[in-house]
Amino acid sequence: MNRIPGALRWLALAVLAGCAAGAPGPDSGSAPAPRAGAAAGAALEVRYLANEGFLVDGAGRRVLVDALFGAGIPGYAAVAAQLRPALEGGEGDWGGVGLALATHDHPDHFDPGAAIRFLEANPEAVFVSTPQARARLGAGRPELAARFRAVLPAAGEVERLSIGGVEIAVLNLHHGHREPPVENLGFVVTLGGLRFLHFGDTEATLEDFEPYLPLLADPELALLPFWFLASEWRAAMVRDRIRPRWIVAAHTPLPTAPATYFARWSSYENLLRVMTAAFPDAILPPAAGESWTFRAGE
Repeated sequence: MNRIPGALRWLALAVLAGCAAGAPGPDSGSAPAPRAGAAAGAALEVRYLANEGFLVDGAGRRVLVDALFGAGIPGYAAVAAQLRPALEGGEGDWGGVGLALATHDHPDHFDPGAAIRFLEANPEAVFVSTPQARARLGAGRPELAARFRAVLPAAGEVERLSIGGVEIAVLNLHHGHREPPVENLGFVVTLGGLRFLHFGDTEATLEDFEPYLPLLADPELALLPFWFLASEWRAAMVRDRIRPRWIVAAHTPLPTAPATYFARWSSYENLLRVMTAAFPDAILPPAAGESWTFRAGE
């Protein structure tokens, strides 16, 4: 894996270098064989945008996940305002995106205006999200609505999509038991035989995850919200049952976020210590624009 170090990753690694091992990293030991279904030399090119937003390239396809939103919410990173027009418009480095995914309809993951601008500028692209997100588009643009797939499988069930050469398994992973309920999707995306996971902001329990764990096992890459590294039972599930080869932790509050965001861990620095102790090879927290190449067999 080739990567540009994040601005803050050095802090966690310096504090806890030599802690107990978590998910194996590509720099440790001899290179493992490619996992079943992945051709030798296959790779995922990943660029971090903000919060839980990523651009993933593989096998000639480009996928955005939770990247098309606006100013977000206080305390968490947002895509820079000057970058959004190019991202939504498919300009320059952001061209050729055929699929955009949004896990749920919250302003730090999805914005209906951004989705409309993306679909207008990318006439072959498809957007996949929840019925709640789809309803935010309104009824005025039926030609765009036809390319917005609203998906919500029943709890414990999987809906499989094949869009432009990208295979997606869509999971129902709830965002906590709140009223009104917030629909939240998990995605298992396959590009060129390599799989990556994205769970959005799920607060699902271990019992909720049980029917999905066989499908989730042994991916190349997991793009996880930080609490999956900082919660004991979630970390154990990731380490022992999901077993991703590589992990990128996202949705970490900014160091300048209110102290209440870190109350459970006392401070931002202690949160980094907890995550690094559990997964010393994970990438956390990434910096905007940071990118990596994850290769099969490395």
